[in-house]
Amino acid sequence: MLYISAMYRLICCVMILLGLSLPAAGVQAQSGFQGKVVVIQVGADSLTNSQNFRFMRRIIDQAEKEKARALVFELNTPGGLAWETGEMMMQTMQGRKLPMYAFVNTKAMSAGALLSAACDKIYMAPVSTIGAAGLVSGTGDEIEPMMRRKLESAFDAFTRSVVVRKGHDPALIRAMMIPSKDERKFGSVTVAPDTLLTLTGEEAAAPGADGQPLLAAGIVANVEELMAKEGIESPVVTAEPTGFEQIAFWLAWASPLLILAGMAGIYFELKTPGFGVGGIIAVASFALFFLGNHVVGNLAGYEMAALFVLGVALLIVEIVLGGSTVFVGAAGVLCMLAALFGGMLDGLEVGRLLDADAPSWQEYAAVAAEPALKLALGCVGGTLAILGMMRCLPDLPLFRRLNNSAASGVGAGSPPGEDEALPAQEGESVTELNPGGRAVFGGRMVDVSSVSGVIPAHSRVRVVGRNAFETLVEKID
Repeated sequence: MLYISAMYRLICCVMILLGLSLPAAGVQAQSGFQGKVVVIQVGADSLTNSQNFRFMRRIIDQAEKEKARALVFELNTPGGLAWETGEMMMQTMQGRKLPMYAFVNTKAMSAGALLSAACDKIYMAPVSTIGAAGLVSGTGDEIEPMMRRKLESAFDAFTRSVVVRKGHDPALIRAMMIPSKDERKFGSVTVAPDTLLTLTGEEAAAPGADGQPLLAAGIVANVEELMAKEGIESPVVTAEPTGFEQIAFWLAWASPLLILAGMAGIYFELKTPGFGVGGIIAVASFALFFLGNHVVGNLAGYEMAALFVLGVALLIVEIVLGGSTVFVGAAGVLCMLAALFGGMLDGLEVGRLLDADAPSWQEYAAVAAEPALKLALGCVGGTLAILGMMRCLPDLPLFRRLNNSAASGVGAGSPPGEDEALPAQEGESVTELNPGGRAVFGGRMVDVSSVSGVIPAHSRVRVVGRNAFETLVEKID
């Protein structure tokens, strides 16, 4: 009891410190943007997940609020998520007093090209490319023709509404997104039929038919040179994720490991009396799972956490009833799995599917694929961990101490095989059965589970059945 009390106090202290640190982590982000040029680096993976879009929105809001001198997207990306990029272009980047520039160093392909076109001006590195912004499905498969026409029409419209305001040529941006059966010409650049436009840095800065640059305002070697061309003399600072954001990104990535640890902790807790190490591990693992996925912008909010708690409650009811009601236990497991799966879904992607008229199954599959894979890995890993614990735990000295087996004068217990008979059908509980625990039958320690509520230690019990993991017993009055 002293050990559990100490652990309880430790958990309370950690939770209090975590609660105090969360607001600070959100508010005390990278500060000191006032009067400076803020650089957001858009790399290979920056446009491929909602976490980074959330980070970029926070930096833009902070730079605007702190009256930064300018904001520069330094791009070297093959592209990324179309809908998230569209939302960034039409909502996050519009209506700002803060000047925004794109510095293509060294490529801005696909979604990177669209993000660049939403900036006030575009500058290119000496060796650089921009374009090839055709739409593809999340799975990489070809989009069904009618769905492609709908998507291209929608993206053409909202991209046109943005680039016209920024002074770029909408026909040129359209040539990057949508192929045409006709040959198209922009200055000295010719786009062949059924191909997409991709410009080099020199081509993007070259004059068009009207004497103005096709797309880029010029060619620069670095951000400092870009600012010099714009007549801005201010310190340059690169935006970085906060420590808390980095932890959240890692926790979201480690979701399968947290599911594995949570499942193993639950099993360990069921096999030991009272609330101890297993319960602490389970609570901490699933709390970190929901916290990490919530912070990075997934759907792991209060609703998913409440659904998970409901599933746990139903599972406890099933255990207390001794497995007599399969429906309650099955419903609990389904609630827990649904909460874990839903908690990893991308909120923006789910919102897009709900707003769409008739999403294809490929779009649903693209949104669900990664969460389903993480859930499967976690569940398979948790199952293997439980099987390993079933085999190894009874021989561990710590586990025997937790179960008071040393005090009983008998060895560690194990579930009897299907064809293995017990020395006696009546015995005595060594630990409290709540509902799982240990009992002795004819001098042999066995894993048992109560079918009649909590049974105190040192009570007479009778065998009433058996499942794959343990023997089912009831108290002898």
